[in-house]
Amino acid sequence: MYAFKRVCRNLALLPPLACCTLPVHADQAQAPPAGHLNSIVVTGKRPWAGVPDAELTERLETAMHSDRFFYDEHVTVVVKDGVVTLRGIVFDEWDLRNAKRIARKIPGVKRVIDDLEIKLGGE
Repeated sequence: MYAFKRVCRNLALLPPLACCTLPVHADQAQAPPAGHLNSIVVTGKRPWAGVPDAELTERLETAMHSDRFFYDEHVTVVVKDGVVTLRGIVFDEWDLRNAKRIARKIPGVKRVIDDLEIKLGGE
C-alpha cells in the first residue's frame, strides 16, 4: 500500500495530487512533527491599503460619473475607513447592482453598504 508525500508544502491551496508528490510506501510515511501547521499565512499589506477616504470618494464619484450606463445624479458617496456607503435614489434593480459593482472595483474599497432607494420609472 502506498501513500503520497507532499514535496512542496508551501502550496497548501492545491489538491494533494496536483502538487509535486512522490509515492512513498506506507511504512515510510511520517506524521508531521508536533506543532506543525499545514497553512499559509500571508503577511503584508495590499498595495492599495491605507488609501485616504477623500481620495476614495473622488475616485468613486469619477468612476460613477464616467460610466455611460449609470445615472449618478441622485447618488451620494460617503467613505469612512475604506467602507463605502451609497445613498440616494436609483431607478431600477440594474442601476442598484451597477452602483455596487462600480464601487467594488475601486482599489482600496473594503466594503460597500447599499443605502439606495429604488424609485421605479424615475418617479
